[in-house]
Amino acid sequence: MALVHGHGTITLAVVATAIWWVVVTIGVIGGAALLRTPDGTPVDRYGIPNGLTALRGYFCVPVLFIGTLSLPGRLGLALWGSIGGSVGLLDAVDGFIARRYGPVTVLGKAMDPFGDAIYFVVGAIGSWALGIVPLWLTLLIVVRYSGPVLLTPIVLLTGRRPELVHTVWGRRNTLLIGIVLFILYWVRLLGGPIDVIALILALPTLVPTALLHFVALFQRVAASPRAQ
Repeated sequence: MALVHGHGTITLAVVATAIWWVVVTIGVIGGAALLRTPDGTPVDRYGIPNGLTALRGYFCVPVLFIGTLSLPGRLGLALWGSIGGSVGLLDAVDGFIARRYGPVTVLGKAMDPFGDAIYFVVGAIGSWALGIVPLWLTLLIVVRYSGPVLLTPIVLLTGRRPELVHTVWGRRNTLLIGIVLFILYWVRLLGGPIDVIALILALPTLVPTALLHFVALFQRVAASPRAQ
């Protein structure tokens, strides 16, 4: 992709990707202290589920370049659907493997929501750049995922220690966002009315479930214990 834009873009892509990979690696290594089951049993390996979650994190910057670099013809849309979509599906795969084969770890339960947040923010921005979603839907998805991440340090500073895992409505909202993005991708490929379809699909599904997700988060924070 970078070759299409010349050496300057290649340098930017390599440097940005390398820096991001270092950040993700530091986060994964630093989270080794959380390699234990929810009941406190130590786990001596990261396991495939945590590896898939980390892989989704590593792909964020490359996928962002796919969405934002202007590529000839429909190459950008083709790469977005094949690579970006496939990496996004890892969100369902890592959870299934963890529940079916293990290990279910505190690290995984903490990494997964943050991995979702980063990847879906990247997905929203890239989808908007490719004309797959309208701006209002992009902002909705960005706020839905970045809001809890940005507010978490503030909550921790207050002494509250809520459990950093998905809410039930958060999972439902994530599933619905994936479905909406998939449908809008095909509408974009077929040259359909993106704005109209987005209003019909997203307003009655994503807005109420996102609001219920935030309500659940606030209730969780209010009910959480304070650090001693």
